Amino acid sequence: MLKYAKVINNETKQCEVGLGTNTAFYQKIGMTEQDVEQAYNGQWYLTGHAPVKPEPTLEEQVVALETQYQMNRWQREIILSENSGASEYTKAKAQEIETLAEQLRD
Repeated sequence: MLKYAKVINNETKQCEVGLGTNTAFYQKIGMTEQDVEQAYNGQWYLTGHAPVKPEPTLEEQVVALETQYQMNRWQREIILSENSGASEYTKAKAQEIETLAEQLRD
């Protein structure tokens, strides 16, 4: 998207961007109209240079699922035990988390 911007890091192409409508001010401080994009971290870059959000680590994935399903390790162990009485859905979610967690323990 076209915005008034000034490159502040020639290596990464990170920019300062004017977000308002005061074009005279932006021009006065050395900004020019450039094609920019906002990265996942909120910083602005010339289009095509914004960093991509890294894939979550295995540990981050486990923590996210544990939080989403409110199910920590001891709860998963009970749910996955024989005759736990848990629903198939709950068992499947517990197994999904446990499969990832086992990889961390190796």
